[in-house]
Amino acid sequence: MAIYRYTQVDIVALTPTSFSDVAVSERADLQRLLQDRIEILDPNLLVISEEFSDWEESKRRIDLLALDREGNVVVVELKRTEDGGHMELQALRYAAMVSAITFADAEKTFANYLAKRDDVRDAKETLLSFLGWDEPIESDFGKAVRVMLVAAEFSKEITTSVLWLREQRIDISCVRIKPYGTREELFLDVQTIIPLPEAEAYQIKIRQKQAAKDGSTVSAWNGHDFYVSLGEFDDANWDDCRKYGFVAGSGGRWFTRTLDHLFVGARVFVLIPKHGYVGVGIVKEKNQTVDKFMVGEGSEAKCLLDLPLSAKDMSNHIGDPDMCSNLVRVEWIKTVSRDQPFWEPGLFASRHTACKLKDQNTIDRVCQRFGIDSTAGN
Repeated sequence: MAIYRYTQVDIVALTPTSFSDVAVSERADLQRLLQDRIEILDPNLLVISEEFSDWEESKRRIDLLALDREGNVVVVELKRTEDGGHMELQALRYAAMVSAITFADAEKTFANYLAKRDDVRDAKETLLSFLGWDEPIESDFGKAVRVMLVAAEFSKEITTSVLWLREQRIDISCVRIKPYGTREELFLDVQTIIPLPEAEAYQIKIRQKQAAKDGSTVSAWNGHDFYVSLGEFDDANWDDCRKYGFVAGSGGRWFTRTLDHLFVGARVFVLIPKHGYVGVGIVKEKNQTVDKFMVGEGSEAKCLLDLPLSAKDMSNHIGDPDMCSNLVRVEWIKTVSRDQPFWEPGLFASRHTACKLKDQNTIDRVCQRFGIDSTAGN
């Protein structure tokens, strides 16, 4: 499918090109830039190494080594060629070689990667924050290895192999990055071609149905649904959350850091402890301290703290980012008052401020009660 440039007088097709024609190299250009913008390939990845080769008796290198939010290891293999070469075989070899990696291994690898990039972040804390864990859980780490093939185009041999591997329950995908334009003005069309998003959503539903048949409603995380516990204290009130569009956490960094996992586009299911579920919404901005949260747009924007609030004192601990209230902007799909919550035995609840919501029964029942589509966003 062609890519077009829209102007006031015409719609002009952009000229397809190749990375070699515009002098874009695989490692010096494409790989270098993608490691800093890995969300282009998948918003739920964290790169922990480039040119990874930490094994004995082999000089082979993984282009990019990453983790997903489930704690799975992800091998990203890049090729700028038009057919992808034999990248699927190469990537499978790499996947086998990293299949035994532990959290401690990943921490060491990530620390080396950060040091090479003069990145002052703490490797362990960054990993734990990304995964939504308080402490390393080796039993939940590296349960699977995913393979992501990235190329300008894929030959029929590769796509046939990938489809067959997926039938064998190997988590392998193909992302096409097609260049258009010139070296001076280059455009990239990025598309996941295997699995197609529609097919992936269907496969998730099939896995969830099978889990239900097996007597469990807890299945693989769907990649976008989160649970949020909204405790009401002097610095947090559900009425303010509904009115101004946010969820909040307070009481120290241990309680608020899990809000960092709520990415833009994620869906949140909000529960007031000892009451029940009171809202479902879509994240619009990442976690921020209360003094930076603005309501309105442009010249009309005002700091939340300058507006009428039901909370007694949301300004508590202002100036201390570890102790003050943290807010995540949300566009509500459905909310109810704290006097009309939804709760029934078997629904998911947790002491964490935010965590991945894997319980399909909770997702289905809350959505049914609130009259919204339980599969929205899949």
